[in-house]
Amino acid sequence: MGIRTLSGTSTVDDFEVEDDQDGSPDLPAPSGHESLLAQARSRQRLSLRELLAKPLLKQALGPDLLRRLKRGDSTLALVVAAPSPAWVAPLSEALRDLAFAGLQIISPSERLNRPQEQLYRAEEAGKALAKGVTVAGIAPDPERELSNVLLAAADATVIVPVPGAALVEQAIRAFSCKGKAVTLSARDLAGLDWMDYCAAFRPGSTRQAIAARLARAAGARTSVTFAEDAPPLETLTGYGEARTWAEQIVREVEDRRAGHASGAALESAILAGPPGTGKTTLAQVLSKAAGLQLVMTSVAEWFSASDGHLGAVVKEQKKFFATLRASRPCVAFIDELDALPSRGSLSGSHNGDFWAPVITGMLLGIDTLRQTCPDVVLIAATNHLDRVDPALRRPGRFDRLIEIAPPDVEGLTNILRAHLKDELADADLAHVAQLLLGRVGADAVQVVNSARRRARLAGRTLALEDLLTEASPPDPRSRAELKACAIHEAGHAVVAVALGRTLQGVSLQLSGASGGMTRMVHPGFIPTRAVIEDTVVIGLAGRAADLVLGPGASAGAMSDLAVATRELSALHASYGLGRTLLHRTGAEDASALVRVDGRFSQSIEADLQRLMDRAVTIVTAHRVAVLAVAEALLARRVLSGTQVQVLMEAYPPSAAGIDDSPAGTTEAGCADPLDGSLGEITLPG
Repeated sequence: MGIRTLSGTSTVDDFEVEDDQDGSPDLPAPSGHESLLAQARSRQRLSLRELLAKPLLKQALGPDLLRRLKRGDSTLALVVAAPSPAWVAPLSEALRDLAFAGLQIISPSERLNRPQEQLYRAEEAGKALAKGVTVAGIAPDPERELSNVLLAAADATVIVPVPGAALVEQAIRAFSCKGKAVTLSARDLAGLDWMDYCAAFRPGSTRQAIAARLARAAGARTSVTFAEDAPPLETLTGYGEARTWAEQIVREVEDRRAGHASGAALESAILAGPPGTGKTTLAQVLSKAAGLQLVMTSVAEWFSASDGHLGAVVKEQKKFFATLRASRPCVAFIDELDALPSRGSLSGSHNGDFWAPVITGMLLGIDTLRQTCPDVVLIAATNHLDRVDPALRRPGRFDRLIEIAPPDVEGLTNILRAHLKDELADADLAHVAQLLLGRVGADAVQVVNSARRRARLAGRTLALEDLLTEASPPDPRSRAELKACAIHEAGHAVVAVALGRTLQGVSLQLSGASGGMTRMVHPGFIPTRAVIEDTVVIGLAGRAADLVLGPGASAGAMSDLAVATRELSALHASYGLGRTLLHRTGAEDASALVRVDGRFSQSIEADLQRLMDRAVTIVTAHRVAVLAVAEALLARRVLSGTQVQVLMEAYPPSAAGIDDSPAGTTEAGCADPLDGSLGEITLPG
């Protein structure tokens, strides 16, 4: 938009702005004939259409189209995408002012799904163009609200943006001579619609009053925010690929501002992961780093903002996409995307008729947004990627599927450090992070907050012990139960290391129905039979430790047996790694064959018994190391993979499982690793 300064006036496109002489506000209008004169002068002032709609439209049209429209020497077919439905009327009036006489404007229709309406709209555009009349269709969502005939015939599609701060400041200056010039920010105009400007620009208002009304209206737009409180992007930890993607998007946004980027749409992404992994936080951080507004929504919000009937929900959905067009450039965030069911799951359901228009509306809305608003960063989040409709997940709608997994020890340590800020600056947080392994970033933040509260109630400063206590609250299990769980988890951990797996950690922490957890790195994406059988042996090693060193078999190994049965069933029925090459079913359904095929179940049972014998042999050979790891778990509740490795090196395996326990063992059968009897061995962390 061209803004040039002349002597005594400032010109913005077609209107002039008088310079203030002293910057002081005008005196109240006098009564009588002088007030009539003031009213006459106010009527001569430029309308809001002249101040906002026309300059925006001229900028969007560009000089070439503008010349062709003014000359009227050739028939044109135009499609104009308005920022919102409220902008259609002022833009239509502005276009009539700019174009040669004879222009025909086609208004949007929400009834194009009806055959009669489609026919009428098609004839309206086709007949006008056939007569040599220039036709312009103006709609907030042209793909849905204008006829296919006009869309196909269009010589140009023009996208009209919302007014920027510079233009609104100039419009205020031209509209009112009262008061000093105002300065606006993007926050002051976030999410404003045409009617908000109409309500703010009142005759007789000072410039400050108009600006204050705009800012107040923008503040009431709860769906449009500025993530000023979000942490810096460079401080995010544990996000992996997601942070790399966000950094790339920020660079692209900066390139666009500098005029160096292409007009292609910014890449969109679905962030998938368990609750609390920071998907919403990433959207906020990206918004702050890129200096863009954040527009958030969810399917639940569409229902809560309406009466829940289909038409009202669809209107809320359309309102979201209209807000994006009115707020661009921006970051759009759709939370809990899986709340929109996959159409495959609705087959034969009586709910299908309700959800089909909502799902279709989402697909079309995203398609239109990506085509007409390439400067919008579209992000969605889900805890259940498998429930998201495949048509939504495809490239072109959501280009990337990024998994945000629970952070590792390093990530948890960095999250703790970031939220502790300057507190406990010299403390080693690795053990606290180990206690939280397997939990998400939100859990780490909660531990910090709870530890601070504990210290505050005790009337002292925060101590490392507060964090440790909150990360590992008192365990209700008896000493005997804890010891049994420790031996079980130690069996998993030691056998995993013995078979060459990379162990991340082992814990006695209660987590739901689980009394402990052993975490290791995935062995690979294309496993062989040997790799699968090793995985089963590791899964059975807990029960083997129960039998060899603990109180005997118990129901605690139920989930281990389920995993082992599933892996072996897939090996035989899905992967073609057993006695036949026959593929009977998918890997996720293979274990169901155990219930219906007697010969298949006998084959799986034979493998389980064989691999159980192998697990018992390995546990017996490493019995001293298993007991040492179990005792360390009882003392520390959690061990890293490195700590387990250190203990195994201190107690190497025996030949044929001969008991070579060192002198001074505890009742469990090994030296207590925390009482100094390990000699020179120092446990990290």
